[in-house]
Amino acid sequence: MKKLIFILFFWQMVSLGLAAESLGLVGSNWPPYIDKNQDTKGLAMEIVETALKLKGYQTRPNIETWPRVLEGVEIGVYDVVTSIWKTPEREKMLLFSTPYLVNQIKFIKMKNTEAKYQNLDDLTGYLIGVVKDYAYDEAFLESQILIKIPQNHIVQNLLKLTKGEIDLTLGDERALRYEINQYMSGYAQQMEFLSKPLSQRSLHIAVSKQNPNAKKIVADFNQAITEMIKDGSFDGIVEKYDKYLGAKVD
Repeated sequence: MKKLIFILFFWQMVSLGLAAESLGLVGSNWPPYIDKNQDTKGLAMEIVETALKLKGYQTRPNIETWPRVLEGVEIGVYDVVTSIWKTPEREKMLLFSTPYLVNQIKFIKMKNTEAKYQNLDDLTGYLIGVVKDYAYDEAFLESQILIKIPQNHIVQNLLKLTKGEIDLTLGDERALRYEINQYMSGYAQQMEFLSKPLSQRSLHIAVSKQNPNAKKIVADFNQAITEMIKDGSFDGIVEKYDKYLGAKVD
């Protein structure tokens, strides 16, 4: 009997130890999803931390450059990439969660610019500001007809837009709203998004397949997100950030 009690006690301690596992979270600065200037470290980081803590994990949030994010998870310096798009190449080394947010990649213009978008042909002749190495839609990237003018940062394209130096730019809708309301809120009511997205990308967490607990971490996260959606806490976090983005761009 004593032996049975000891075994039960041992496995209880093991279970508690697993539940209390400390996970190194990492993302690349990408406001409002990952934001080094926010106490919560951004929308995506807060959702991921909340979900994992719901399942008993301790978390250590980190913000690095994107190459260090991928390298750090691959070699085990970090456990979880908090905000990542799934690609066949990345799936070779990473185990992905179900999507927990959707990034809508949209065009934005000044209201006095006549432009519409239903297909790429509609964009012929327009000067389009893009960000170097951004993962846009493949057909858009490969088009030899469209006039794409590269910059290093979204905010540079938005400034060129306000000056009339380009006709359109594009990016994740929330990220564009963040930049506008952070740096040029006076122009917010003069800009508008084209209604149809160029593409939609699902946002996931990912864990290295080399991590022996990868399947459990991902399964726990997926279950926690389902529970958060059901109890309303997920929408509460999202609504807080959408309100924080400030004046709405049409």
